[in-house]
Amino acid sequence: MNLTAVFSPETKELPFQSYSEYTDYLFSCVDLQLSSYIHSLMSLFAREDGSFRNILYPDIDTAYSLCEKHLSDFAGRAASVSETSAEKEEEPEELGEADSELMDLFASFAQGDSEEDREEDNEEDAEQPNVQEMLAYVRSRAAHTDPAVTPLPLHALCEKLEMDEFTTFCFACAILSSTQTNYATIFQIINQNGSTSTPTVESAARVYFGPSFSMTSAYGEMSLALETLRPVIDLHIDNAMPFSTPISPDKRLIDFLFGMHPERIDETYDRFFSLLTDQGELDPFIANREVLDALNISYDDGTRLFSLYGDEGAGRKFTIRHFCADHGLSCVSINGSKLFAYDFSFVEKALWGVCRECILLDACCCLDNLEYHEEEKEKFFGYMDLAFEKLGKHRITAFTVSFDKLPLREMTKIEFTQLEIPTPSNQERENVWRHYAKDYVLCNDVDLQEMATKFLFTPGKIKNALRQAKALSAMAKYINIVRSCLFQACYNQMSHELTKKATKIKATYTWDDIVMSKDQREALEHACDQMRYRKQVYEQWDYNRKYPYGRGLSVLLFGAPGTGKSMCAQVLANALNLELYRVDLSKVIDKYVGETEKSISMIFREAKKCNVVLFFDECDTLFAKRSDDGGSNQASNNNKTALLLQEVEAYDGVSVLATNYKHNIDPAFFRRMKFIVEFQFPDPETRYILWKTTIPKGTPLADDVDLRFLADRFEFVGGNIKNCILNAAFLAASDGDGKQVHMRHYLQAIRYEFVKTGKVFTRSDFEPYADEVL
Repeated sequence: MNLTAVFSPETKELPFQSYSEYTDYLFSCVDLQLSSYIHSLMSLFAREDGSFRNILYPDIDTAYSLCEKHLSDFAGRAASVSETSAEKEEEPEELGEADSELMDLFASFAQGDSEEDREEDNEEDAEQPNVQEMLAYVRSRAAHTDPAVTPLPLHALCEKLEMDEFTTFCFACAILSSTQTNYATIFQIINQNGSTSTPTVESAARVYFGPSFSMTSAYGEMSLALETLRPVIDLHIDNAMPFSTPISPDKRLIDFLFGMHPERIDETYDRFFSLLTDQGELDPFIANREVLDALNISYDDGTRLFSLYGDEGAGRKFTIRHFCADHGLSCVSINGSKLFAYDFSFVEKALWGVCRECILLDACCCLDNLEYHEEEKEKFFGYMDLAFEKLGKHRITAFTVSFDKLPLREMTKIEFTQLEIPTPSNQERENVWRHYAKDYVLCNDVDLQEMATKFLFTPGKIKNALRQAKALSAMAKYINIVRSCLFQACYNQMSHELTKKATKIKATYTWDDIVMSKDQREALEHACDQMRYRKQVYEQWDYNRKYPYGRGLSVLLFGAPGTGKSMCAQVLANALNLELYRVDLSKVIDKYVGETEKSISMIFREAKKCNVVLFFDECDTLFAKRSDDGGSNQASNNNKTALLLQEVEAYDGVSVLATNYKHNIDPAFFRRMKFIVEFQFPDPETRYILWKTTIPKGTPLADDVDLRFLADRFEFVGGNIKNCILNAAFLAASDGDGKQVHMRHYLQAIRYEFVKTGKVFTRSDFEPYADEVL
């Protein structure tokens, strides 16, 4: 089949009309070379011993007939497309199965051709266009084709990988063998191996170079082809025999080239990869626009590795999506916490997969969920270095996304840009609230300026809070969003990490529920005033300039157990209308080095966002005195104490610390505490008030109850008194008719309290009511 007219130089600038036309021309280059090569094999085997010829010749003949048929069909289609007349000639009918078999039978007579016939065939072959010229012709026409009108994914990929003619030929051979089953017979002949139906680099070179092939002259082209195809084809190269490597595109690559959903992520790794840019229309940039500007400047300067860190919802991925939109890129995201849990060989293969996705989709890469424990640091750093090396090799722009700043200098030598996405300013937060609130109807009691001031939220959390407030209001049967539901939705945005380290306590106690001295109450009320009037003092009176640090409220409560320290923390939270979280020290202290410090920093960071009260009960466990005994454990404890000192002082909210042992607290804490309140052991008058106010008003007290006697005789703190009152109520309920609480019930409860605390008591302690108890 002579294709000189089809590949005429006069039409090399003519654009392709369709993707199928392009592939027809490209694959015809392969068919022509295969046909020529097999024809030469037919001549070679015809001169061999008859027994050998009789075994292989029918397969060769079938392969040759298939190639000729492919060329004939292509020539017909090419002629049809090239017609310019208004009325096209009628398409030739497709050959039926019987006709095809008949053609194969006629072709089999080639073995009986005379020497003259073979010479004529050779003369015709000599007139065929050169394969390099044919491939150059295809590339020229593809280059003149507008990709917006006629996309050519195969050509675009070849250009992106900078394939030369031979590599393109190898790639085309591989695609044909993977997509058309009738090429299996052809490549079995080419490979001279009935069990190998896919091309190798060597067999493709033999076909491409024809009679001029030699391993030494073609070595450079074959080696380059392996390296060029390696990023998109999973080549299992045998270093001892590299050119015998089969070239077989997998399903993902074929789907990208010819499938209906070319952007669908490789299903082999869809547990770990996702398309970050497949998110629909982007919201406008309202806060931290300068971060995107810095990214673009750094990118224009040649940087290809970026690290973004900040709080949840700060806009790290949002910024990446805007960056991709500005530069016409897609973005493939990797879930690092999932992927890096596997062994090295799997991770290496998966990283090859993500590099291929980035090449195919013209995408950058985002490494997300990058968290690690200290004991896994070496493994994590190794995987990160491997990822950066593979992505950098292909000049793929890479991003890391994390909550905390990553030590990238310890992971890679590649130049990078590291940027923090901070919590938006107060004005930016207000703008974000107003932008997202446009989609909702708010009640008149909702003040968005108040929300922006009270909750140091990221844009993502503001958006979620409004959406959740709408749902809460609907469940409460409100038509519009009410203030209480919006506040509840905001508190629900509290980080999951904080709720794992601290417990939310409902602040039910008020000033009327707690008994304290005048000095204690006055100190605590002044403490509340520092929070109520902070805006006036720091902003309106410009105290920010002189006091830029330590603007929060820190209160240390110390005294004997049961004197009301925990109750006081609730009173403070209630008075300031703030949420109260009690830090669970058992979940904060970690045996691994550095983990306790991470937990402490996280607690204060997350508490700052929702402006909550942090309550450290029995704080001497963490805030212990520092010493210098030279031991590693003591050094670690000193670091924790120093970090806590810094965090408490830097926290702009309210932190309440309670301890039973003031002497165990590091002295540096006393200087950093805004208020220190001692809860002394109550005197008789205070105990009487405690008895009187702690007994609920609905209690049916008998006439014989003498609260003054109980307060004067028994030296209890508020916690003990509370226990006695509760136990006495249950004793009365189960005694007789259970209609009243008598004196004997309180005395019996006091007796139980003595036993529980290990205190020795005598009959005289209960006189003149001893007979009712002992």
